[in-house]
Amino acid sequence: MEYPLVSIVIPAYNRPHTLKIALESALEQTYPNTEIIICDDSTTPEVQEMLDPFLDSYPQIQYYKNEKNLFLENWHKCFDLASGEYINYLMDDDVFHREKIEKMIYFFENFENITLVTSYRQTINESGALIPPNYATKRLYEETRIMDGKMLGNIVLSRCLNVIGEPTTVLFKRTDLVNPFGIYKGRQYSLLNDLASWLTLLSKGKAVYIPEELSYFRIHPNQNNQTLGPKAFTEWLDIMIASRDDGFLDTNDLFKTALRSYHERIKGSPQFVADVERIEMILKTLD
Repeated sequence: MEYPLVSIVIPAYNRPHTLKIALESALEQTYPNTEIIICDDSTTPEVQEMLDPFLDSYPQIQYYKNEKNLFLENWHKCFDLASGEYINYLMDDDVFHREKIEKMIYFFENFENITLVTSYRQTINESGALIPPNYATKRLYEETRIMDGKMLGNIVLSRCLNVIGEPTTVLFKRTDLVNPFGIYKGRQYSLLNDLASWLTLLSKGKAVYIPEELSYFRIHPNQNNQTLGPKAFTEWLDIMIASRDDGFLDTNDLFKTALRSYHERIKGSPQFVADVERIEMILKTLD
């Protein structure tokens, strides 16, 4: 039996301790044909020093140290250096279940027109202990579901919640992501770089949701969605509007629901006054 190559790509940044845990979870995969691409944006040599013993022992690991900080371009570099038929990002503070790739690739190999496979992701704290899910990470379904991609996209957009998951959560086919990671309709998203790519994939075919915990999402004070600040949250409104060109939020009622969900999230916050005004103007045109 031939096993298509899966590229596990890790954009690393100044987290040698959690990166080691993430890397070990990638190396422990039951799926037999993977490569691991690590592109290091760190400002210190600690990540490289931690990786040296792994590089000597595991030829499937490819490591690249950036000469300057690339930030989101580092995600693109990971993708460009990968040679696998399938891609799974792994954040340097998250963890894979050991059967993640094996269980997810099954759907690509046995069903037609699958463009995205995701699962429940278990939240963990800074030290790795299991913690209860938050409003976005709750289990979406109790059983495995194959669904139209636009249907899943509409669930995310209408709730203003990324219930699909962070980059670690999703496996996809390389050729289905036609734009660099995080670019949607010509725009690079920062807070929603994962959702931007998920919408690209969902616009093309079907999605699979697996209720098993196949990845572990670490919540801690220094992760990107904690440090980008409230201004980046306005990306939700922009991506909702842009998604309609791909057939998402295709009725006025769905679009209104999405706008009101976003409005509910931002109401009372002075930094979002401009977005409130935009929403009110759009709603007037839909009535």
